[in-house]
Amino acid sequence: MHIDRVICRQAALRTRPHLKLATMAKRIGILVFEGFPLGDVSLLADVFRIANDAGVGPLPVYSLAVLSEDGGSVASGCGLRIWTDSVHGPLRNGFDTLFIAGGPGAEEARENERLLARLQALAPKVRIIRALGEGRTVLAAADVSFLRSGLIAAASAQRLRRALEAHHACASVVTPPEALIAALKVLKRNHGVALAQRVSDDTMPGAWERLGPMLDDGESDSPNGKISSAAHWLRENYHQPISVADAARVAQMSMRNFLRHFKTQTGLTPSEYLLRARLDASCLLLAQTNLPIDEIAQRCGVPRGERLARIFRRRLSISPSGYRAVNRRASNE
Repeated sequence: MHIDRVICRQAALRTRPHLKLATMAKRIGILVFEGFPLGDVSLLADVFRIANDAGVGPLPVYSLAVLSEDGGSVASGCGLRIWTDSVHGPLRNGFDTLFIAGGPGAEEARENERLLARLQALAPKVRIIRALGEGRTVLAAADVSFLRSGLIAAASAQRLRRALEAHHACASVVTPPEALIAALKVLKRNHGVALAQRVSDDTMPGAWERLGPMLDDGESDSPNGKISSAAHWLRENYHQPISVADAARVAQMSMRNFLRHFKTQTGLTPSEYLLRARLDASCLLLAQTNLPIDEIAQRCGVPRGERLARIFRRRLSISPSGYRAVNRRASNE
């Protein structure tokens, strides 16, 4: 198991002042629960360790954080315990990718309202969330529509795997681990095919013939990929005075097709999606800062505090100041 080596590499970078980790590293989070599959977490850590070892020149370095609900020691399914950070702690600038591991604890976590609320608050700071195994139940329970791209990608990979297995029906097919496929997708997205193949060969020699097609699901050029890119752009720019027309241009789609595909893929219209991103960000600032409501509104892309108050009353049946008071009382109890 190489989780310690990934974390040690991150610590070593912090000792080199001429390197700026915040600008170099792509942060990878792994959310685990009691009884998590150790093999999945170890495999994810190994993939990014190998990528770090191969990361020369302009390739960014990966920084790995293992998270749990309360932090501290968490037991895997085989009894081995690992140390984790709390998902409720300060997470700086979020993550490039957040993996949600499976296991029996994940099935219980889907009833944890505090955790689900935290995932909803984190979502604008995470580029992609990929759930593994029972972790999908947590993601579904969080009901954050713009996280569904991870599920769509996983479903696409499963369809490709089944097609490959049918094509080689007379041969013995060993299914590559789901965690490996998910991690290699991240490498391919960030660095291209060459590094993904190199890491695949180091991790699972001889598997690239099967793994390559599973990663090539046309996410970026397909309607789903274009909608995912536009949704990510909306999350990144919710604080700006942007419009649905701007998002359609990002997706390189006509307005009619963009509206139709966006609603089909996310379950929301682009306007509703953008409004929720702004509302989520406003809730976070109200709960965690003492900023005036007018300033919070402006930081979240809403022109005035009065308009933010109308949104809160219509959506949450409470005023922004009321929401802040309720959350302050809850945190002090």
